[in-house]
Amino acid sequence: MSPMDFDLTQASRIYSIANTPLFLVRKLQDDPSVRAISDACPGEQIVEMIRAIVAAEPANALEAVRPYAFLVALWFKPEIEHLQEAAKFKTPVYGWYEYIAGALRESFSPVQRQVIEVPGQLSAPPVFAGSAPATSETIVFS
Repeated sequence: MSPMDFDLTQASRIYSIANTPLFLVRKLQDDPSVRAISDACPGEQIVEMIRAIVAAEPANALEAVRPYAFLVALWFKPEIEHLQEAAKFKTPVYGWYEYIAGALRESFSPVQRQVIEVPGQLSAPPVFAGSAPATSETIVFS
């Protein structure tokens, strides 16, 4: 799956109203599509997409938000190397690119996400309306 396959419609709406680069970053960090790009696409592929995108003028808000969304997707990765590589790109077309790349590098924290299946029930059983209780619970650490 390519980073270009993900729906960034909500991100483009955010971009259209963003008045500061950090506002855009915060909103993109909350966007599930950006997180999905990070989870589904390798860092090298995201970097190559950014390289291709920043070489051309965007035609609309969707195209304009892509490099920023892809930078944030790299920020979610557990390693910083790809984010550092993408931060080196120079682009006069995307005015916030260098600032956002620098801010993301500065705030990067190597966090890994794991899903742990816990057999049985936890100490406080969940309440189910109209269905049988599950046999295991999922705990997600981010």
